[in-house]
Amino acid sequence: MVEPEKKKGRRLCSFKDEWLQLPEYRNWLTKASEDSGYCSICHVQFTVKFDSVKAIKHHAETKGHRIKVQGQVWPSTSNKVSIKTDNAEEQHTCTAELLLTYHAVKHHHSYRSQDCGNKLYPSIFPDSKIASRIHCGMTKAEALIENVLAPHSLKLAVQDIGSTPFAIATDAANTGNTILFPVAVRYFNKDKGICMSIIDFFEDAEETSEAIAKNLRSCLQNSSLIQNKIVAFGAVNFGENKSVFLHLKQMLDLPNLVPGYCSAHIVHNTAKHGLEMLSYNVEYFVIKVFSEFSSSAKNISELEEFCDFVETEYSEILHQLPKHFLTLFTAVDRLLKNWPALKSYFVNKGKEDVSCTIWAFLAEQEDRVSNDETITLPELYIYFVHNILSQFNNTIKVLERDYIQVTELYATFNKLRREIQNRQKKGFYGYKVTQFLKKLPLNKQNKFVGDAQQAYTRMLQYLEKWFDFSENSFYKLCAPLNLDEPLQLDKLCALSTNLNIQVDIDELFTEMCILNDVLPILKSSINDAESTRCQQQQECHHQINVSEVWVELFKCCEAPNLLRIVQHVFAVPPGNAFVEHIFSVMKNLWADERNRLHVDMVKAELFVHFNYKMTCAEFAGFLQTGAAKELVAAATNDQKFQLPLTPPCLG
Repeated sequence: MVEPEKKKGRRLCSFKDEWLQLPEYRNWLTKASEDSGYCSICHVQFTVKFDSVKAIKHHAETKGHRIKVQGQVWPSTSNKVSIKTDNAEEQHTCTAELLLTYHAVKHHHSYRSQDCGNKLYPSIFPDSKIASRIHCGMTKAEALIENVLAPHSLKLAVQDIGSTPFAIATDAANTGNTILFPVAVRYFNKDKGICMSIIDFFEDAEETSEAIAKNLRSCLQNSSLIQNKIVAFGAVNFGENKSVFLHLKQMLDLPNLVPGYCSAHIVHNTAKHGLEMLSYNVEYFVIKVFSEFSSSAKNISELEEFCDFVETEYSEILHQLPKHFLTLFTAVDRLLKNWPALKSYFVNKGKEDVSCTIWAFLAEQEDRVSNDETITLPELYIYFVHNILSQFNNTIKVLERDYIQVTELYATFNKLRREIQNRQKKGFYGYKVTQFLKKLPLNKQNKFVGDAQQAYTRMLQYLEKWFDFSENSFYKLCAPLNLDEPLQLDKLCALSTNLNIQVDIDELFTEMCILNDVLPILKSSINDAESTRCQQQQECHHQINVSEVWVELFKCCEAPNLLRIVQHVFAVPPGNAFVEHIFSVMKNLWADERNRLHVDMVKAELFVHFNYKMTCAEFAGFLQTGAAKELVAAATNDQKFQLPLTPPCLG
């Protein structure tokens, strides 16, 4: 009997570094892992373990890859673009189409709306030759945005960064079954102050920390920013072991990379973790009360009747959203305004018709409705949560100001920590709670005090875990740059040493003395100007943006050593507000009425919206200048229908 021939095992291949040097691949090929490669143009990862280098060749020959490679030449006004320079009307028409398209993006108009407007212009402006020549339909508008305006906006953003140190920030957002990551940069410009732009917008279904870090590295490479000094990475969540921050720190060899935490998120989680120690879950109670009235007009009508009975004005019951920082306090505050009527309403319904969660707060009032002279133990928990959340609410409002800087974080967080410590030490739980606590039986007093003290303890533990209060922390060392008092040389030296910034101490001292001399005058001038602006706009108060003070200081004199320190520090994001703003704009432009937009189109519109810092009127003036010559040339040529989103070299 003949034995069957044994099937030979297939030999697996690994990725070879020598492939990276091959001229046909080196512009876009990177090593993703031991057995896979990555295309930085298509943002695609592919395996080589079965076909070796043939897998790379196969990807290079795909239609999608070839189209993107062929169009990788940014149009210029020389030999690559043929323009009829003698036709002034064509230039004016193209400029008008660019301006209309820019206006549509800035204000989130649909392409169908713009197409309809194009047909109306000849009727509205019958004596205008340009209006009769405008033919910017949906296809042309998309081409202008994706292949002309977006690349040009990115080019301007990268050129503005230059060699300035910057921070990179990202976060994830789900749109249906798509997970999207915007890549934002933040830096300090000595002439403009704090600047923020978006350099990429990609989707990643894998969503692992290592994959996200690799995508971020590719984004920096594609934007020609990989050689710049990256000082910080901003995000909402930072893991302790395998986070994007740690992978990025290792991949880019950045030992001094600063984590840019979302400050408001830390404060929100501090309150959340502390309140978990209470015997009565006030947060869940608020949700249950809201659900009682959220979809029932009959229940609201009955509650309004009880409001009239107890002589209080009805206010709409608010919902608490777990991921929204300020909603729990406002929901509890509104609940307490309706509290007498709510108690009467639920007690009147009876235990059988009321949720057990709600009844746990009302069980002691089944036979009576308490007045202002009597408060039960469950009610004390509601008033305690309301009181302590008011402190967190005030802190979050400070952190979410438009002009908050990283130099203000230490003072803000330390103030919150001291407030919690003082309340814990003095046994203070709010004046109303402290007064009525004495009227409860001793066993209930002990129960409440024990819960409240544990809540304070856990709040402090969480806060000190996620914010560095040590003397040598980055946040403590950079606080003097907030200019609350004159600069001191020893503190500047300690900061530069911590950040590993090389400065000339002698020159730094001279610069510091000059700036200290002019600082009071500049702050007074800026304060007066801000007060005048607030009076004109009828605002109640004003705040000074410390970055604007530094801009004015650098206008007064050259201070290269101080500038290096300031650029490093102010690049660190104090929160994740800019990335959240990107998501907000994305939600507006990618609404249900525009659900046919694809990711690349959304990416292009976001580039135009955020990277151009001009109003529509300012952009119209820009198009008339020589700086816009290249932009108009690219829009005039038919190649706008074929160009890629990101030009290969923007430096």
